[in-house]
Amino acid sequence: MINKSVIFFFAVLFLSGSLMAQDKKALALFEKGKADFMNRDYDSALDNFKKYLGKDSSITEVYFRMGQIYESKRDVANASHYYRRVIEKDSANKAYTLAFTYLGSRALENHEFEKAKKYLNVSLQNTNKNSIVYQQLTRQLRTCEFGIQAIANPLNIKPQVLPEVLNFKSKQYFPVFTADNSTIFFTARDEQTDENIYYSELKKEGWVSPKSISEQINTPYNEGTCTISADGKIMVFTSCEGRESLGSCDLFITRRTGDSWSTPTNLGPAVNSRSWDSQPSLSSDGNKLYFASERPGGFGRKDIWMSELKPDGTWKTSVNLGPKINTSQDEVSPFIHANGYSFFFSSNGREGMGKFDIYLATTQKDVIGEPVNLGYPINTADDELALFVTADGKKAYYSVDKTGSVKLFEFSIPEQLSVQINKIHYLKGYITDRKTQKPLYSNIELVNLKTNEKVSTFLSDPVTGDYMAVLPSEGEYGIYVSTPDYLFKSLRFKFSKDEDWEGKLLNVELDKIEKELTEVLNNIFFDSGSSVLRDESIPELEKLTELLKKNASVKIEISGHTDDIGNETDNLNLSRMRAQSVIKYLQTKGVGAERLIATGFGETKPLVKNDSEENRQLNRRIELKFL
Repeated sequence: MINKSVIFFFAVLFLSGSLMAQDKKALALFEKGKADFMNRDYDSALDNFKKYLGKDSSITEVYFRMGQIYESKRDVANASHYYRRVIEKDSANKAYTLAFTYLGSRALENHEFEKAKKYLNVSLQNTNKNSIVYQQLTRQLRTCEFGIQAIANPLNIKPQVLPEVLNFKSKQYFPVFTADNSTIFFTARDEQTDENIYYSELKKEGWVSPKSISEQINTPYNEGTCTISADGKIMVFTSCEGRESLGSCDLFITRRTGDSWSTPTNLGPAVNSRSWDSQPSLSSDGNKLYFASERPGGFGRKDIWMSELKPDGTWKTSVNLGPKINTSQDEVSPFIHANGYSFFFSSNGREGMGKFDIYLATTQKDVIGEPVNLGYPINTADDELALFVTADGKKAYYSVDKTGSVKLFEFSIPEQLSVQINKIHYLKGYITDRKTQKPLYSNIELVNLKTNEKVSTFLSDPVTGDYMAVLPSEGEYGIYVSTPDYLFKSLRFKFSKDEDWEGKLLNVELDKIEKELTEVLNNIFFDSGSSVLRDESIPELEKLTELLKKNASVKIEISGHTDDIGNETDNLNLSRMRAQSVIKYLQTKGVGAERLIATGFGETKPLVKNDSEENRQLNRRIELKFL
């Protein structure tokens, strides 16, 4: 009879030999998979690693290599699965730092900030402090902290997708509006079509179906990322093919007359380069152009640049906005608000929520302030691009890329943000001939009467006569409208940022220059009881001088008028002296004395009854009469 202990000994010996044979086979599969991995034959490596795991699971490196392979295949689910197995087996948290980095980065993308922070802190502890990777991990951890705080203190906004009538294709982006918010322009395309620019108008019933902007602009090639002046008459857009250009994508300019757009022209080498130039943003007066470019000489791959319009109508050589705005990463989609100093842009190189976030910086007299992240939920785990804030500061529009479908969104500006964005007011209306009511193509100047600074110069539409002017800050303004062979028109008004109107309708009628034509010069000012011209009168007097020099045969009478307050004789003398002050100014500017007559009427010719302070102010005036 065989001893049981002998049987047990042989059984153990057989099992041990079998396990050793299996371990050798498993080890051979691991080594073969590792060799395949080193030779970048990843499919074969995966096959061998999986066979290995069917026999053994003790080698942590197998899970790590499989995670790397799936990471290279952009298979996030499988890569994350195998990296998590690595971490389960690597209790010391040191051997496979890249697994922690990958899982932390994916958690960060999903706004799982606490989880990301846990993983990335392990990576940071096991990374050389002098390495670029250490800097990247530090930046990611700052993003975690920012995200945790931002979500804990969200802005009170509720982004809403715009109506389907506007989101009518699979991708629409870069929305811009005229200052009165009546027209939206944006870029749109389907997967099978090229980019084109579309516009829609706001009617009583809502937004109408978008239309292609013009055959002059849209072609079978790509046109998009446009910007529009406040009055909707100047557009700069990007074109990447089909037009004569300096680089891969260039900026082109076109102007609207009536309902027609001019043939687009390249902005030239002062603005464009041999590299990608795109995503323009015009200041409200059309004199400054901001855009994104990949040209060399910047701080990152894509930077934001700026060019200014010269008095002769050409553009200055573009300049980089510098390190206050640009980083070593990408800065894109600049937007200068109609107020002229609230500057928005998107960046993936700053502290934020991850990917592209939207930031706000203020620029005053070419000095740029520190950019501020707009916070959650404006910025999320998605790419936020192309923010546009309406001129009245009430609404914001932007595009969001959600898994390949790009839609336009809007939200109401919350109080925390609105205090950083001063709304602007605007004037709009029509310039016409007083007698015929025909539209006039006129030059319009907006002047700050307290500083005598010319705020903007623009033209009315030659077909319709319409115009729009932006008032960037509160104060007292003069508006001067001039057309050849017509008497210029001057108007003045005050406004405060606290007034409840954003837009003011101001139609202007001009008179042809002819004998007996009389006009009040609204922007001639004197102190009470004085005949000394105040500085605010200078713009008006310069316009009058210019008119007389262009019409050398014209003779005029300048008459002074007062209200009925005070002594009648004193009023008559004061009115005559004020008229003489105007005449003396014109003479110092080279207008011959033989063409000028000064007359004082005192209180004898009131325009309205002197029964209120408003009416008395109307009666205190300087009038111009053609002789």
